[in-house]
Amino acid sequence: MTSVYVFPGQGSQRKGMGKELFEKYPDLVARADRLLGYSLRDLCVDDPDRVLHRTEYTQPALYAVSALQYLDHVDSGGAPPAVVAGHSLGEYSALFAAGAFDFVTGLDLVRRRGELMSRAPKGAMAAVVNLDQERVAEILAALPYSGIDIANINSRGQCILSGVHDEIHAPAVRAAYTEAGARFVPLNVSAAFHSRCMADVQDEFARHLAGVAFRPLRIPVIANCTARPYPTTGYTDLLVRQISSPVRWYESVSRLLASGHDDFREFGPGDVLTKLTAKIREEPLAVAEPSPLSGPVAPPHPSVPAGPPRPAPHRTARRPEVVFMYGGQGTQYYRMGQELYDTHPAFREAMDRCSAQYEAAQGTSLVAAMHDGTRRGQDFDDILHTHAALYSVGWSLTEALRAEGFRPDAVLGHSLGEYVAATVAGAMSFEDGLDLVMKQAHLLELRCRPGGMLSVLAPPSLYQRRRDLFAGLALAGVNFHGEDTGNFVVSGEAERVTEARAALDREGVIAVRLPVRHGFHSSLLDDIRHECRSLGRAVTVNSPGLPVYSCVYAAELDATALTGWDDYAWDVVRGRVRFDELMATALRDPARHYFVDLSASGSFANFLKHGYGPGYRGAFAINQFGNNAASMRRLCEGLEEITGRASALV
Repeated sequence: MTSVYVFPGQGSQRKGMGKELFEKYPDLVARADRLLGYSLRDLCVDDPDRVLHRTEYTQPALYAVSALQYLDHVDSGGAPPAVVAGHSLGEYSALFAAGAFDFVTGLDLVRRRGELMSRAPKGAMAAVVNLDQERVAEILAALPYSGIDIANINSRGQCILSGVHDEIHAPAVRAAYTEAGARFVPLNVSAAFHSRCMADVQDEFARHLAGVAFRPLRIPVIANCTARPYPTTGYTDLLVRQISSPVRWYESVSRLLASGHDDFREFGPGDVLTKLTAKIREEPLAVAEPSPLSGPVAPPHPSVPAGPPRPAPHRTARRPEVVFMYGGQGTQYYRMGQELYDTHPAFREAMDRCSAQYEAAQGTSLVAAMHDGTRRGQDFDDILHTHAALYSVGWSLTEALRAEGFRPDAVLGHSLGEYVAATVAGAMSFEDGLDLVMKQAHLLELRCRPGGMLSVLAPPSLYQRRRDLFAGLALAGVNFHGEDTGNFVVSGEAERVTEARAALDREGVIAVRLPVRHGFHSSLLDDIRHECRSLGRAVTVNSPGLPVYSCVYAAELDATALTGWDDYAWDVVRGRVRFDELMATALRDPARHYFVDLSASGSFANFLKHGYGPGYRGAFAINQFGNNAASMRRLCEGLEEITGRASALV
């Protein structure tokens, strides 16, 4: 089955829409009227007050008509689609079709979304026609304005700009595009949808979504902001991100066409998406590979591309790929790495370099704080130390292995470890990386409410099945899963973490509280979103010399992440960690990879052993149980066997 059902967004509404549908579904319409406080039928069919064009009315009206049309199709015996997609607001109709929520819940979501968007600061949007995305971005980068984003990429020759009203309407903007041969068409909207101007709306909508229970998806849904399929569960962050991220429709449809999906049907008033599909068929975007319909979520498209995207590093077939893996918060402890610091010159030199940069910025020794013997056995949880310490240990272990003659073929980061992986791959400098984590730590300490994290040794399905156990806690990450086993992490307010741990203990479920005072990968971090993204924008980003496997995107970093480092810097600490999805897609063939665990605790080695089976080969460098010199020696012996290169370790 190759059918794709698509649902349009704002701009498709028209007076008279849905008349026959309202008559077929009187019970649902009555429930909608009670929720909205006005007659849905009167609004859509007659629009007596002439408000159908206003965002707060358009969104529930258009969602309702599209959803009811889909219901009518199903109730009439119509075949289900292979995949669904919606343009902007239409994504909610697509999610309804996929079973994410019932009709009224979806209506309430778009009602709230429309209300918030209608109150957004004054903005503007304009269509740029007859120029491709790369040229649109190139011109935008050369303009003396910082408040304009590319909001929609609809086809090869149609992009939508969105941003500050006075900047969109500046004569220089129109002139730049018309001189390049484009048509510049201002749109009749009052806000800057799918741009950075919607950041406050996005934050408030995120708080609203926190109280909504979403169902697992029964049909693959293509996400606007990634052009890849939604995960089956745990997808709230994509709904939040969609508000300020661009709609990547051109890429979405092109990927579906490349995957063999050639039967598109539009549900909703009008045929705008049908016409766009016809244009895309004529000139589809060249995609490196079709998207699997149960695959990873890709990185978000940058709000303002810095220039033509650079290609991701190319890999050729070779011996097993050596993957260096870096861990994040929760893996730290006092005196981590001290044995290597005392015995391994290259490790010590690298740690001293890290400590010197830390001391220049903070006034104290990082090494002294890490190796404080008086605190042995206590939680190492001061974010001002641990953020920099974890980054430094990962970097220093890499330098130690380099001194032994071993280098990675690829790198993988888990939460904070993504910054280390990006540094090792050359995407950012060591100095920028350490500066980023130090400044981020100060933001967390000064601006974020206290929180905690809990590692649960159970199948991740428990989180969905027993929401009573995890009320108020976010699913921060999934490390592995099976029918009877698994490991996932929840995050949230400290009191709720304590309550959840006690409840799980009563249920006989093992749960370990991590030595973390902050609720990473949860809404507790949302207060620092803007500042954290600014830290990312300050980093000079280079094309990495190695593949970088990202757990937050469950994919290899591609060109869009490289030109959107502000989004990436934020997503690393706020987005859900999808280690399980990454392993199931990019790293699913154990014979092709050898994993080097450079976390402080050997956590990846445990994930592989208990969650992925003996076919996954690798070794850890250090852990909290000591004998780290022997561990490093065993690791080097394993690398010698894999690479055929002799170690310098004696």
